[in-house]
Amino acid sequence: MKRSLFMSLVVAALACALALPLYAAPAKKAPDADITFKAPEGMKMTKSLVKFPHKKHTEVKCADCHHKKDAKGNEFAKCDAKGCHDNLTAKQGKDSYYNAFHGNTPKSCVGCHKAKKEAKPNVPTACDKCHPKA
Repeated sequence: MKRSLFMSLVVAALACALALPLYAAPAKKAPDADITFKAPEGMKMTKSLVKFPHKKHTEVKCADCHHKKDAKGNEFAKCDAKGCHDNLTAKQGKDSYYNAFHGNTPKSCVGCHKAKKEAKPNVPTACDKCHPKA
């Protein structure tokens, strides 16, 4: 009995020691430069392009917005990747590219900004704050 308990503890300790580097690995850093969102090929933009300041969004977990990985599982997939937000014509639905940014869920830009507006009054929620007039 004592031997099996000892072996169980050794195996558990070994498993923890082997898993530790996975949790200790440094997190990927958000790009310093702003990203300009452009419409995917086949979609027409009706408003100006959006400059996305990654640095202003560092308190948000990457996976809150980037919820899919690429085929290799290494990098986050693009929003319009097959099986994600690849419906370029619909305004509603989980697969809608438009809705990924403009929906009312906390996973979309507009939804997240509206949810944070009370605590942070300067968070933009009006169209022209993200899509400035040319």
